[in-house]
Amino acid sequence: MKDIFDECRFRDLTLKSRIVRTGLWESQKEMGNLSPEIFLRYERLAKNHVGLIVTELISLYAHDRFSDYSHSINNPKFIKEFKYLAEITHENDVPIFAQLGFVNCNVNGKQNVDVNDLTLEDIRQIQSDYIVAAKKISFAGFDGIQIAMGNNYYFSKLIDLKENRRHDDYGGNTFKRLKMILEIIKVIKDTTDLHINCRVNASDDVLEIAKLLEKYGADSLQITKPSSPQYFRKDSKDKNILFEITDEIAGSVNIPVILGGGLSDINSINDLINSTAIEFVSMQRPFVFNPTFLSEWKNGSEVESLCRTCNNCYWKKTSTCHIIAEEE
Repeated sequence: MKDIFDECRFRDLTLKSRIVRTGLWESQKEMGNLSPEIFLRYERLAKNHVGLIVTELISLYAHDRFSDYSHSINNPKFIKEFKYLAEITHENDVPIFAQLGFVNCNVNGKQNVDVNDLTLEDIRQIQSDYIVAAKKISFAGFDGIQIAMGNNYYFSKLIDLKENRRHDDYGGNTFKRLKMILEIIKVIKDTTDLHINCRVNASDDVLEIAKLLEKYGADSLQITKPSSPQYFRKDSKDKNILFEITDEIAGSVNIPVILGGGLSDINSINDLINSTAIEFVSMQRPFVFNPTFLSEWKNGSEVESLCRTCNNCYWKKTSTCHIIAEEE
């Protein structure tokens, strides 16, 4: 029987549990730098049985839609401060990935460039920016990088057949729509030791996307929901389509696949990992509510997250729980 607190392999890494903490926004910053509250939160996460930590969003470009709520890869103190962050998690034998992405494409003096208007020069600039960022992440001592190509990030539009209407080498079939990202993955693999995780939407062609990412060097995948609509279908068994698709992908590739949310109690997660090919589950909001809840699950004092899924931590773009703040 598998258990969420099994020590297990995650490609080239060893995890202390099957639970992945996924980041979102960062509100606790001081003049763009990491605050003591941030370091404390990561220390609490690492000490309380999380298997893998993925940071809050690190923005590739200034003036991005979410840059006010995220770290910047171009902060002069990035390597120094994030090196300390990685050291905190490593002291507790927990690997850490840097989530890197952008929504608005601001390159070569142009703002909000649509995927269909990218020139070859723009594509090479984005690739160069991503590779330089990956090297900074590597210098900071991180174990891996998460390429944000799901939800509503820019790369999700690049690989979406409905969004990408290009007629060159970067548009058309699934391989061509992925080509820019596959080229980035190759260079990162050739120049760093980073584990490459790709966060991908559960789209109609996600199985083909997953197989291509594996073939061209991705070390793991996280399957997540498109921003809209909610990926849930009511049928006689009330099954969640995200679970079904993630299960299918996990059974079709030979790299770890993470279910991107949807469960928040120990029994349901253990049932899932024992009845499907899914072996890893990510969470975000339960950790905002209580970064130590996995210790309470492990000692049996709780079996379900007390997070109310009010989504205020998402809508208000913070890394703090507003319910707790109001009660205090």
